[in-house]
Amino acid sequence: MKLLTNKQECSNYLTVSFHRKEVEFNRYIREAQIFDLKPLLCDDFYQDLISESPLRDYRLLLTGGSYTYGGRRYEFAGLKAVLAYFIYARYIFTGHQVDTAFGVKEKSYQDSEGISGGERRDIRKMYIQNANELWEDCRKYIERNKEHFPEWEKCNEGCGEGRVRSSNFRITLI
Repeated sequence: MKLLTNKQECSNYLTVSFHRKEVEFNRYIREAQIFDLKPLLCDDFYQDLISESPLRDYRLLLTGGSYTYGGRRYEFAGLKAVLAYFIYARYIFTGHQVDTAFGVKEKSYQDSEGISGGERRDIRKMYIQNANELWEDCRKYIERNKEHFPEWEKCNEGCGEGRVRSSNFRITLI
């Protein structure tokens, strides 16, 4: 699967540890693309977007910028920014965990203290909300330029019911 962004591009939007290995960070990128971005798009649109030779030109959609609609100029951040916030939400929530022979452990250092699980959840929720706000600008860009994205129309005809994002997941211990 083609990754739509990388660690350096995410660092343009948010602070990512220099010491986090690119290979490890790519896991968060893949997860965000599959579990966060894909549900916002229908399958045809998503598959073309991530293909090695897409049918459409997605450069402006990915990087953001400005466009004119109805005689007015609009700015938007692009899908790479949306992904960066989804990625960071995943990274901040689980990036501190290390899988060892003795199970999943949390790395800690002598002169530092990690944030609590509740704080991590709150931060994660905030970044998901930010990503969804940025996504709305991208969605408006696509809607206002749908002649360039015929796959988007297919989304509204058949797979639109799957486009509503739900980030609620609850586990109850009895």
